[in-house]
Amino acid sequence: MPIRMSGVVSGLDTESIIKELMKVQSTKKTKIQNKITKLEWKQEKWKGLNSKIYALYTDHVSKLRLQGSYNLKKATSNSDKIEVSASGNVPEGMHTIQVDSVASAQYITGAKIQGNKDVTYSTKLVDLGMTKDSSIVISVGGKDTELKITENTTISDFVSTLQKAGLNASFDTSQQRFFISSKKSGLENAFEIKMANGDSDSLKALGLSEIKFKDGNPGELEYGNDVSVVKASDAVIRYNNAEIRSSSNTITVNGLTVTVKEKTDANEIIRVNVTRDTQALYDMLKGFINSYNEVLKALNDAYDAELARGYEPLTDEQREAMTEEQIEKWENKIKDSLLRRDGTVGSLINTLRTKLSGSVTYNGKSYSLASLGITSVDYTEKGILHIDGDKDDALRSTEENKLMKALSEDPDAVMTLFTKLVGDLYSAMQEDMKSTSLSSALSFYNDKEIKNTLDDYKKELSAMEKKLLDIEDRYYKQFTAMEKMLSQLNAQSSSLLSLLGYNTGTQ
Repeated sequence: MPIRMSGVVSGLDTESIIKELMKVQSTKKTKIQNKITKLEWKQEKWKGLNSKIYALYTDHVSKLRLQGSYNLKKATSNSDKIEVSASGNVPEGMHTIQVDSVASAQYITGAKIQGNKDVTYSTKLVDLGMTKDSSIVISVGGKDTELKITENTTISDFVSTLQKAGLNASFDTSQQRFFISSKKSGLENAFEIKMANGDSDSLKALGLSEIKFKDGNPGELEYGNDVSVVKASDAVIRYNNAEIRSSSNTITVNGLTVTVKEKTDANEIIRVNVTRDTQALYDMLKGFINSYNEVLKALNDAYDAELARGYEPLTDEQREAMTEEQIEKWENKIKDSLLRRDGTVGSLINTLRTKLSGSVTYNGKSYSLASLGITSVDYTEKGILHIDGDKDDALRSTEENKLMKALSEDPDAVMTLFTKLVGDLYSAMQEDMKSTSLSSALSFYNDKEIKNTLDDYKKELSAMEKKLLDIEDRYYKQFTAMEKMLSQLNAQSSSLLSLLGYNTGTQ
């Protein structure tokens, strides 16, 4: 910014005068800035609303329009030796399960390494008695990983090779022994540790021995006396008398998910009863209603907000004169009013309310939300729904729970109603989210239009700022010209007075 010397001759406070003149000119700039601020606030408000509406669409509407979502089952058993859950595909009724074995990983605990000093990860294997140029082979899942022993091979190298082969492995320096296990349970994850040259005794130097499958059977191991072994095993259950085998203790069969915890006794039979899960169905529908109410309330609040006439975004000077609390209240007053009587908001409210107001006929009987005890209680709530008998609803908790009753007595009728109403809502919301020249896909408002308008305002602001700089510069030039003229006038006056014989110098 140039340094300007002004008012020297005239004695005028040129800076203050121009500042006041520019205040008048800056009014247009302030109006543009206010438009930008309010539109940015509107954009943020829409983003928040859009997130809530889209969550309703993805978490509830997309799900409840499908009949399969209502096929909720629960499974209960008479034993704590298994845990069991049911998908919608499992047949209702009694199922039997016996547990012949529990899945286990293979575990090897080595003997304590003997010696006169503590062994660490940096200890060399040849110093413990391993033969140089021999090789240890680790076999996991039919894949071999080999460690060739050199004069510099250490305990750390051996542990790293075991881990590289796909095993859990560590050397406990306080216990002075190895701990090795498969990462997953089941026979398919069993492993062997062998010497490539057949020198099986050399592993004793590490407190280990060769671990081999007996006759190629991973469930039967051959090993030395110095190691402790837990053999790998599969989980084996008999489901309705059919043998089911798995490397994991979690088994899925015929829509049931069975988690095996303990082997059953010889003649013990676990009975699993599968029934429709009425409570889960009720909770699913209640969750939809709650989410629907949350979205509708947010839209109603935005549409019916109070006017903010006379409220504009604060200038820097105004903000300096107010407290943080006052600033927040002032700005919230404006933000709350930005979507008042907005056409898009009104259209969304209408979609939500009308699409759930229909009815269906099932087995000759008409069903609607109201017939299931799902109604609007007070017109002042503007369409908010309540479920009769809902213990969490203070207004309707003492009423008969017609929804739960209908789910217990005729769940297919409830499903037919909801799939129809929610299906209509789904189609309407999909239509609202179509990409257009004014909006992006998955957006319920004209986000493109807002962005383009913001860009135009910002261009307009940039042009206005340039214009104001030009005006300010013109003011300074005009005052500078005035100063020059006054200076010339003063000089001429002094010359004239001198010619007339007046002494204009200092006495």
